Amino acid sequence: MQLFFVAKKISPGQVFALSELDYKHAVRVLRMQVGDKVETVGSDRVAFSAKIISIDSETAQIRVQAGDTPLQDTELPVDAEIICGLPKREKTEWIVQKATELGASKIIFFAASRSIMQWRPQQVEKKLQRLQQIAHDAAAQSHRRQIPQVEFWPQLLKSLPQEGLNLVAYEEVVKAHEDHALVSAFAQLTPQTPVIRMIFGPEGGLTEKEVADLAAQNVRSVGLGPRILRTETAPLYFLSSLSYAIELLN
Repeated sequence: MQLFFVAKKISPGQVFALSELDYKHAVRVLRMQVGDKVETVGSDRVAFSAKIISIDSETAQIRVQAGDTPLQDTELPVDAEIICGLPKREKTEWIVQKATELGASKIIFFAASRSIMQWRPQQVEKKLQRLQQIAHDAAAQSHRRQIPQVEFWPQLLKSLPQEGLNLVAYEEVVKAHEDHALVSAFAQLTPQTPVIRMIFGPEGGLTEKEVADLAAQNVRSVGLGPRILRTETAPLYFLSSLSYAIELLN
């Protein structure tokens, strides 16, 4: 069933219109008709099943009526933010798409010391628009209740937000046989820990100075198992492990 995001709160039984962009997708691509059922998510992240009650080609408008009962929440119990050293080329799109499907609440790229790819200032807005659309489409496909925000930092912040839990994936932890640190970090998550952030290096990893600067901000180094993962694989490993630890085991 196709899901559409709506820029306002939805009430049970409410009749409302989808956006013009959603009209184009629903009618021209999906060939939807009056009577078809869809899912809709309001600005408060509450979803309802809905039925198409009218399609007006002159105004490019689809009107739907929400059902009576909210649908089950599909979001992770905590906000999971991934902060990735800017990787090469299409890997940014891959990370955004898959991280969205796996439940990330925010996806941030930064220009790391070892980043081969660099974004010129005049490129940033256009690239973020493209990545935000990918996040939108992936959120709809995976029936999320929110669209993760995609951001770019010219460098890793000197002062990271301190609320929640801040971690960095660092392969030297694995070499020191301390890769269990990720498991113990997950065990610390409670309803009072609303955000967990994980920082990843680009191809070539983070420098010792970058890791030291993070440690000075009380960012905890953790391993991601005994194998060395590619820069585009590591965030997905983390999100999958997080889901398993706080959703499937509880």
